Amino acid sequence: MEGNNNLREKIDEAKRLLPLPQLMEKEGLGDRMKKTARCPFHDDEHPSFSVFQGADGCWRWKCFTGCGEGDEIMFLRKLKAISLTEAMSIYLGMAGFPTVAPRKPHEYPQSPKFPSSPETLKCHESHMSPVFLVYPMSNGQELEKALKASAARNACKQHGGEKKALWQLARDVKAIQKKAGRKLSNGEMMVIFDEWHRLSRPFLDARENREDYLAGFLAKPGKVRIPTGERDTINKALERVSKLAVSELPVIPGIPDAPEKLRRVAALHCELSRLCSGNGYFLSCRDTAKALPGFTHQAADNVNRALAQLDVIEIVRVGDARPNGKASKYRYLLP
Repeated sequence: MEGNNNLREKIDEAKRLLPLPQLMEKEGLGDRMKKTARCPFHDDEHPSFSVFQGADGCWRWKCFTGCGEGDEIMFLRKLKAISLTEAMSIYLGMAGFPTVAPRKPHEYPQSPKFPSSPETLKCHESHMSPVFLVYPMSNGQELEKALKASAARNACKQHGGEKKALWQLARDVKAIQKKAGRKLSNGEMMVIFDEWHRLSRPFLDARENREDYLAGFLAKPGKVRIPTGERDTINKALERVSKLAVSELPVIPGIPDAPEKLRRVAALHCELSRLCSGNGYFLSCRDTAKALPGFTHQAADNVNRALAQLDVIEIVRVGDARPNGKASKYRYLLP
């Protein structure tokens, strides 16, 4: 599965190198790159198209009359009326990567193979863990190394990338704090920010000063729901659940003939709970939607709320149902 990991990394890097606004300009649609614009996919008398950047720094587009929504690859797929595999290949080529051979019909590269033994799984383990996760966090010098390594890894390398870079830096901070078992001190927060600002300075917006970036950085860790490294936990759960037969899905109490979508999403919650040792876990509507083909984030939000009503899960903290909205925190209630 190493090839899948590499392809996923290429897509992430391509989105950094060729974000949606630049892609639209390349396609001669720079005038539609607005929060409100006429849709390029249909004869739009009233502006119904929007391009926006989510809280996670990723760019998205949406037509509110029903043409669709998605990321850069989905934009090319819709624009050129091609398959997802072809759109992925074209996008990587436009971003400077060699084109890839057509894949079997999956939406996106699959996660690493899910281990068969539940005992081999630990919550939040990652095959792509950043350097700081291997440092002994009780050692002050090693912690400083981890902070500076994170700052260097997330430093801006081109103009216009500071929002995404600061968001990823905040995710690293949350992961470092979890590894250290404590909140970073004010001085430690300044270590990571000062190093990031020093390395990023050539690419920062001249209209913003250091204090502006510092305030923005300090405000972000409190908004992070999924620290760096925890994405693999969700991917593993999705991989596992996708392989379950209908007969293996959880039974909804009192509704033995419940629809598969309810039981499939319940299985996702069950798996996340198991991976996190029965503790609470975060899950977004966007990730919930990946449990079933053609599942939308709105439908995923409805199913999660239905499962809460049926006492299958508890919503510990409500997130945001929008495509790039914050993840909600859940607790799985069934045995």
